[in-house]
Amino acid sequence: MPAWVIKHKQKGIAIEKRGDSYYASRVTSIWNPEKKRAQKKTIEYLGKVTPAGIVPPKGKRPVEVGGILESGNFIYLENFARHLSGPLMECFPDDWESILASGVMRLCYGELFGRMRLRFETSYAKRLWPGASLSKNSLTDLLKRIGSQWNKQREFFSLMSQGERHMAIDLSHIFSDSKNIPWIEFGHNGDNVWRPQVGIILMWGTTTQSPGFLKLLPGATHSAQTVKNAIFESGLQDIVAIMDKGFWSHENMVSLEESNIQYVMALSRGLPFVENAGHSRYKGYFRYGDGVQWWRSSEYEGRTIYHYLDKTIADHEESSYLRRVEDGRSTKSDYRRLKNGFGTLAILTDTGLSAEEVYTLYKERREVEYAFDTLQNTLGAETTWMRSRESLQGYLFIMFIALHLHSQVLDHLKRKDLLKRYSVRDVLTYLSKVTVVEMDGKDRLGEVTKQTKKVIDLLEVPITERLGL
Repeated sequence: MPAWVIKHKQKGIAIEKRGDSYYASRVTSIWNPEKKRAQKKTIEYLGKVTPAGIVPPKGKRPVEVGGILESGNFIYLENFARHLSGPLMECFPDDWESILASGVMRLCYGELFGRMRLRFETSYAKRLWPGASLSKNSLTDLLKRIGSQWNKQREFFSLMSQGERHMAIDLSHIFSDSKNIPWIEFGHNGDNVWRPQVGIILMWGTTTQSPGFLKLLPGATHSAQTVKNAIFESGLQDIVAIMDKGFWSHENMVSLEESNIQYVMALSRGLPFVENAGHSRYKGYFRYGDGVQWWRSSEYEGRTIYHYLDKTIADHEESSYLRRVEDGRSTKSDYRRLKNGFGTLAILTDTGLSAEEVYTLYKERREVEYAFDTLQNTLGAETTWMRSRESLQGYLFIMFIALHLHSQVLDHLKRKDLLKRYSVRDVLTYLSKVTVVEMDGKDRLGEVTKQTKKVIDLLEVPITERLGL
């Protein structure tokens, strides 16, 4: 082959000669269990190789868009995407740019996968991740491919969560109308409509304030086995699992202990061994935020239960309940039975940590609930039309990348004390107005509005400088 052809023959790209012409395709290798050897598989036809470069087929040639690229939002996100690049490159060497670019595009625009290519071609993302292939067919194949590589996803999660000590764990679901996913079960949505759904488990690092693990589940469950499997698959060691009230059962508690998994687990007020004592029994206190938390402790079969009392919340709950009594919606006997539980929280733990440390860990668990809200609403993962389990797991992996980037932006806004003024969506929208204009083969910086410049200054990120314009 001539030198101008050979230079395109890189890892993951195959060159084929037909007649006097050369043609390039993106390829990978998959294990063939029948032949017991690796077998080459063509992922995507790239086009004809010429001395001027690879000329894509007509349907895949760059969209003519007038030469204006949205840039500021991508330059900003690239700051947080850098530390994803290494683990992605290690685990998905042929697909890492497509995975990363897809996650960024989803976060910036909430765009459907079938429409990502146009957004990609009209943004600076094509300069940052030039190897990404975001056509509809390419993304369809990408989701199936990475969804079937669960071992690689696990390896990535393990690399991203190294050093994490505390993991908040929660389960939720997404709706799917697919007929080909056997794990789908029926359940109620927010409007109490009976719909098919599939369970997902999310682990959130309270130290790094970022997601650590995301996986499909075969059905809806709050069993310790689900938690144990997730922790095992994540590759994390010696972590504390922080769980809400739905995980409690005696069997779950014993199962976690037998697996040497420490836990911080909230308990329902109505459990018979959770004694709702009078306020005078709460002797200790500590400050949390702007308030005071009173506490006491008890034991359950040799384990510690911390009981917390927030008197401000107790007064509010008591006032609300007395209003129910006055309106005839409840009785005074019910009020007397329940009043000692107002404003209280009970947490079972085997960690040996202090009351304040356990409370702080549990309150940090709220971040995993916010993460699920972001995943389902902000990123639009509540409903999906994926047609296979592998595609759905691949889809969730892209969502994990978008969620991770969202968490990093959120953390940056917290550190700059900007969350009261701007949401993540606000910031990315303002920054998208920083554009690069392609003119006569050169890039020029588009006009930056006064409000956008103000946001850039508050973020203290050299966005226009990074563009080199």
